[in-house]
Amino acid sequence: MDMRSRERFTRFFEGLEIVEPGIVAAEEWHPELGEPVPGQEGVHSGAYVAVARKA
Repeated sequence: MDMRSRERFTRFFEGLEIVEPGIVAAEEWHPELGEPVPGQEGVHSGAYVAVARKA
């Protein structure tokens, strides 16, 4: 498996308008929308997420 760096992941969004909070680690994506999973405090997924729209 070839893990993409943040820079390589960012290329998928070229020419698009990235929606807030931008390109972030999965666990940082709108944490206010859900309850923490018990036992997962401080876990880092290593996955990046983002939402974008055509400009």
